[in-house]
Amino acid sequence: MAPPLKGTIHTHSLADGTRAFHLRVRYRGERVRVVLHEVAGCSCGCGGGWDAPTARTELGNIQAKIRVGVWQPPAPEPVELTPAGAEAFAEYADWWIAAKIRGELGARPISKNTEINYRWRLSHLLPFFGPHRLDRIDRDLCQAFKARKLQEAREITEALDAGADLRDQHGRKLRPLNACSLRDIISTLAAILDEAIEDRKIDHNPARGRRMKIYVPKPSRTFLEMDELATLLDAATAAERYEPKPRPAPGPTALLVGGMLARGLRPNQIAKKLGIAKSTVAFHTRRLGVDVGRGYVGRRVVVEILGRAGVRVSELCDMRIGHVRLHDPDGARFRIPDAKTESGIREVQMTPDLVEAVVDHLDRLQRAGRSTGPEDFLVQNLHGGRMDRQRVASIVTQAATAANGQHLARGLPPLPKVTPHSLRRTYISIALLANQFDVKWVMNQVGHADSKMTMDVYAQLEQRVDRSHGTNFDRLIAGARHDGFQRDSRVLGGVPFDLRE
Repeated sequence: MAPPLKGTIHTHSLADGTRAFHLRVRYRGERVRVVLHEVAGCSCGCGGGWDAPTARTELGNIQAKIRVGVWQPPAPEPVELTPAGAEAFAEYADWWIAAKIRGELGARPISKNTEINYRWRLSHLLPFFGPHRLDRIDRDLCQAFKARKLQEAREITEALDAGADLRDQHGRKLRPLNACSLRDIISTLAAILDEAIEDRKIDHNPARGRRMKIYVPKPSRTFLEMDELATLLDAATAAERYEPKPRPAPGPTALLVGGMLARGLRPNQIAKKLGIAKSTVAFHTRRLGVDVGRGYVGRRVVVEILGRAGVRVSELCDMRIGHVRLHDPDGARFRIPDAKTESGIREVQMTPDLVEAVVDHLDRLQRAGRSTGPEDFLVQNLHGGRMDRQRVASIVTQAATAANGQHLARGLPPLPKVTPHSLRRTYISIALLANQFDVKWVMNQVGHADSKMTMDVYAQLEQRVDRSHGTNFDRLIAGARHDGFQRDSRVLGGVPFDLRE
């Protein structure tokens, strides 16, 4: 058995007041040092922004990769210092993102989510290209960047396949960079260099060309059948339905606890209202056979809105209670801020069943002691704040798992992969059927400036609407056979071929 790997971290204070973390590990019998800097946007290749906890996490990742045999010591690349008067990539990238935020580049200022995405892409570009002069970035350097990212992704994939526990700087499970993300990063590099051409800082764009392309397999996008959506909605509803299962002769306190749980109160709220300890509440919930989790999160309304309104997951997370018009004379609807519309507001009609689900959701929020003012989020996390996209995706996945169990119990095939985006496509498919294939109306509902996605669903829907293709095909062949027999009979005096001499 190999001895356990050892590693140390030494912290050094630098002249500028920041710190450098020296990670020392044993690799193939030799001591190797990896330096991580605290200063943001460091040009040494470490990326910068490191602190003591993230440095310890990185040390653990290095040791895990060494253990499974996929780690390679970072090879420092010689970087030419930028002389006075010459602009480095990092400086120009800072101007580029600021100009995108102000709206100086592009048709309009970018949204906050787009800014976050661009900054994530730059976090991959700046450690590699940051100190390089714009006019010294050539095709070889761009291809070296692509090769490095592909190698990093392979190392992480091999380490995870070998059972290594790798973590990112936030302590979450580390995942390799996929082809789609790498394509987006390279496209951002190309976009920045395009602007440098416009500003006459370079004369060509080395990030564009056949060798810089990344093949991204087309994802299998589908949508649910109407009965599959109904099963999913039922599963999401059942996940929040509480039916007390008291044991024989429950006491008065147990009955009070059970009633408050049925109204959506959390254990700590019940303890405060009844003036008892939380451990006492936990005792009674166990006696009642209740799995209360951590409180009401609105699983049903999340799936209902995604499936019956077709909103984007980001729109659902950002939706405020003031955006909901339940008693409007023109019909209940959502008023969603949408930069793609001329007015900046997109109105999405609500079905009667969706109205019922939203009303029930608001009632449960109030009973759970949550704030339900116009500026509060419609779908809230346990602290009353904004629910993030990952939590929404988790709720949809849990409902799909429960729905699959129901399908398998009835001898039906499982649902296709269900995501918030597949529910958006499901809404488009059902809305097209419900409105006699009014493509323009559906595009307005889902906020599509381009009809590509709507027409893609339309094309798939046309193949699903008429399920009798095989029967009709056989009927046409049979009809042709019958017509041919009658025609030949008329020609030969009404006597079939096999009866004539």
